[in-house]
Amino acid sequence: MAHEWHHLKMLKRSGRGHDPSGVGNTKGGECALLCPACPQPGKNLPDDWDKAPKDEQWLYALFIALDANFCLKCRAISQDAVDPSLGNGWSYFVEEQSYKGYLQSSSNRLQEKSACNSHSAVNSAEMKVSKGLAASGVGSICCARHEMKLPCGVGNLQKGERYVHFEFFRPRSTLRSSYTNMDYLFFSVVKDNPLLRLNISYDIVCQWTRNLWERMKTFPEHMRFCHEEKKIVAFVPKFHLPAHVAECQWKYSFNFIKGVGRTDGEAPERAWSMLNAAASSTKEMGPGHQRDTLDDLIGDTNWKKFIGIGESILLKLKEAVPERSEHREILCELEDCLSMQYGESLKKWKLDFEAWENDMSKPNPFEVKSHFVSQASMRLQLSKDDAQVTSSAPIHPDISASALISSGIDLEDQQ
Repeated sequence: MAHEWHHLKMLKRSGRGHDPSGVGNTKGGECALLCPACPQPGKNLPDDWDKAPKDEQWLYALFIALDANFCLKCRAISQDAVDPSLGNGWSYFVEEQSYKGYLQSSSNRLQEKSACNSHSAVNSAEMKVSKGLAASGVGSICCARHEMKLPCGVGNLQKGERYVHFEFFRPRSTLRSSYTNMDYLFFSVVKDNPLLRLNISYDIVCQWTRNLWERMKTFPEHMRFCHEEKKIVAFVPKFHLPAHVAECQWKYSFNFIKGVGRTDGEAPERAWSMLNAAASSTKEMGPGHQRDTLDDLIGDTNWKKFIGIGESILLKLKEAVPERSEHREILCELEDCLSMQYGESLKKWKLDFEAWENDMSKPNPFEVKSHFVSQASMRLQLSKDDAQVTSSAPIHPDISASALISSGIDLEDQQ
């Protein structure tokens, strides 16, 4: 009864009772609540938004974040034939039959191993405990700036955050692929979006974007889009970025790209915290009831975001304006100091930076080219220096100079 009640309330709230063709004519994602602050052509953008000058195009960029939650499991206690979804694909969850069809076609494929640090989301994708489970978790696509889940951007996972893997053999024309969760959710969300700029945040984006457009060619025509016509930039969320190798930290940082503000990319993590309270209940539900219940809960969190977003943005704006002025003043002071001694180098760096901003295929000026000295290697060098010093008197009869420096570093770390 609760299942049916949630479904009827969803139809009522989305105005489906006023459609002359009836409820059965509901399209995918039509019952989902859209983010009012994200750019929506035909709703909150000027008619000529696509003709905006280059220095204003960042205003019309879509920020999306991908992530998975392995707390939202579901036991294999029923089947779709016995417990079907009442609004299959009408809200936030993707249409189940098409989704499962793609997953089934890749059930015997192995996940590509991570070439970055050992990300468990990638390397353990085939090792997630799934015995007795219809779903080992839930993957989703949400608005990276306002934390609202996107229509047809949620789906159950079976074996971790698997994405389509390509293996290239000799001859090169031989291609093997497998269709899996996160690719399907991503293409389901962006395939019909007309915006020309797309910023993507994902904690394993360095692996997921490899061969992405080759993988897209294997999807049905209606799930593809012309990525050459869009400016697409990939990011790693700020909290997750330090766990990546050095190359990722300058290549996928939010801090180095113009037009993204102070976005941190961690929106999915905050959104999951509100859904995890229902994990113990949805775990024991049948497949249809579980999806529809999560649809209802996501709709509730989206609605709360919707009615509070005006006040939230106003508070952030009041903080951002004075902080922007303060940081601009600090930057100007720093540049003035640097220009006294490194004026030519600073001018050259600015030119390199502007060239990279206009064409990201050019060398990245933020790439770290110097070699870092570890604390362990420095202590080893100091110890060797101590061993070589024989003629000079020690600083202290009980402690060497290197031990004194090491103790000072340890004390500083403890403060």
